[in-house]
Order: sequence, then structure tokens, then C-alpha cells
Amino acid sequence: MRPINVNLRQEHTAIINKLIEYINEHIEKSLELKDLSEKALVSPYHLHRVFKSITGETIHAYVTRIRLEKAASKLKYYETIDISEISRQCGFSSVSIFSRSFRNHFGVSATEYRNTYSINSNLRKFNSKNNQLESKWLTYNEGGTIELEPSIKIKRMKPCYIAYIRTNGRVLEKTFEENRKHLETMGSIFDWACQHSLWNPSLSSLVSIEYQDPNVSGKKYLRLDCGVTLSKPIESNGEIGCRLFPEAQYAVLRIFDTTMHAREKIKQLWEEWLPNSGYYYNSRPVIILHQNNPSWEPTHRYLIDYAIPVSPKQYPGKNHSHYRDEIRKPFPRPDLPRLTQLFEEEFS
Repeated sequence: MRPINVNLRQEHTAIINKLIEYINEHIEKSLELKDLSEKALVSPYHLHRVFKSITGETIHAYVTRIRLEKAASKLKYYETIDISEISRQCGFSSVSIFSRSFRNHFGVSATEYRNTYSINSNLRKFNSKNNQLESKWLTYNEGGTIELEPSIKIKRMKPCYIAYIRTNGRVLEKTFEENRKHLETMGSIFDWACQHSLWNPSLSSLVSIEYQDPNVSGKKYLRLDCGVTLSKPIESNGEIGCRLFPEAQYAVLRIFDTTMHAREKIKQLWEEWLPNSGYYYNSRPVIILHQNNPSWEPTHRYLIDYAIPVSPKQYPGKNHSHYRDEIRKPFPRPDLPRLTQLFEEEFS
């Protein structure tokens, strides 16, 4: 067996990371191998071989899977878009091809999938307390306490660059032990930022970026980026990639809990709060802002801001979401200490 050329592997990883970002951002296009190879500046044969080596999938299999997973996500969260439009938005050339591919992949038709898994198929009302956005500013200090009242806020993230290391899995597995790979990767990107003088304690944030719904994608296909925010872009190099996240609106839930209880709160956010909120999930990546290292916390609790990218539903006349009024509450008290701020609260 020939020894692995580490430098060549890193070069290939950088190429494929950029290509995956392009594919995900242009999933509605044709994405032929010839066009992708021109984008990556390598031959179609070489790209096909390298992509399979890095990801374990062929380009065709990857593109098809991402299209189907995105379609499944839209069927769950976009109740007003018909199936033919979802098919077009996900890059299928015809509804018949989409329908056949969807059934082959998920084992049911797109209509059956929507009827079964749509978050609006079995709406459960939030209790009256949870149905109000809290104005109280949650605080956390080392050796101190945190107020645990539920707080879901509509916030905006300004455009920012994020340097990342790509890995597989999700931020919150079922147990803390299962999360160690993710925490090690977070440590690697933090160490890299410090070594390159890119970590600014007052400005930098550690984030994780989840691209797929774990209830749709198989566990081995879940893609996760562990990153650090930057004030300016850098050149991608080896396993370190860099991308610009545009300004966007998020529903942000602050959580301070063990991994199992945090997963329950996130599930409640998606399945109970979101359908009644007046917002819909717009298929951009979920961002998790890390406010602590759970390895240092005695009970391994995570302090995170879990942010779902959302857009307001369109309501005729004045029949708009009551959450639009809730976000106009006064600014939080200035005397309370603040954590890392990546998201800015909206007041207009």
C-alpha cells in the first residue's frame, strides 16, 4: 500500500470543501460533472476520483442525496409550497423524476411523507407561558448561576466570515461521551485560531454549523462544521476552510443543560414553537453559538445559543405574527453582563 501524501490530501480536502459549498448553494442548478470540474479547476476524471476519496460518495450520489434531503426538509417545514415547486427548487428536471427518486430513497411518496412528517400535521399548542417571548436577559458567569426561563428571540446575524474544520455527526449526540469527537474538533479550530493570532476574546465566537436535519439524513451523512468567526477572510488551506455567511434572521434559543435535555428543548423548538410562531425555516444552515466548554462544567452542561434561520410568513393586511410585536420590547438592562454576541436583537 502506498503511503498517504498528507499535503496532497489536504489540497484535495480544500478543493472538495469549496465544491460542496458551491453545490449546496446552487442545488437548483443542473450541476453536471463537467461544469463542476471547471469550477474546481481539475479534470472531470480527477474530480470524480478525489470527491469519492474525500467524501465516500460519488458526485452524482451526493448531489442526488442532498437534493432529496432538502426536498424532504421543505415538505416538513414549507406547508404552502406545492410538490412541483419543491421539485424545481431542489434541482429536479421534472416532477416524475423527483417523485420516482423520492420514493426510491425514502420508501414513500412525497405526498405521504408530507402528510406524515409535516410539523403542521399534528400541531401541539405551546402552553401560554412558552408562547410568549421572554424579555429577561439570561446571564451566565463562571461559578455563578443562570436563569433557566425559556427564551426564544428573533435576532439578526450580520455578515461574517467563519473559518471551519469539517467533520461528521451533530453537536448534541445522545450522551456526552458521544460528543467528544465534536469537542475535540472545536478544540482544534480554537487552537488553530490562537496559533495564527486570529482569536480575539472580545470579538471572536466559536460556532458549530449543522447543514442537515438528523431526522432526514442518515447518521453517517450528517455534515458538521466546527468554526470560529473572523473579521476578514483567509485563504482555505487543507482541512481549514473559510466561507462568508450572509446577513440573516434567526430564531435563537439559549440553552444551559445536559445534552439529553438540550435535545428535548431543541425538538420542542422545531415541533411546537416554530409552527405557531409566524415564521418558517428557510433551509439555511443552523448555527450553534458556544458560550462554554461543557468539559469544564461539573455536570457537562452545554451553554449554547441554538439558532434556526427563519423568514416571516406572509399574512394579508394586519394579520401578522404576534411575535413581530414581541420583539419590540425594551433593550435588556445594561448592568447585566453579556456573553459572546453573534446575534443582534431586532427592534424594528
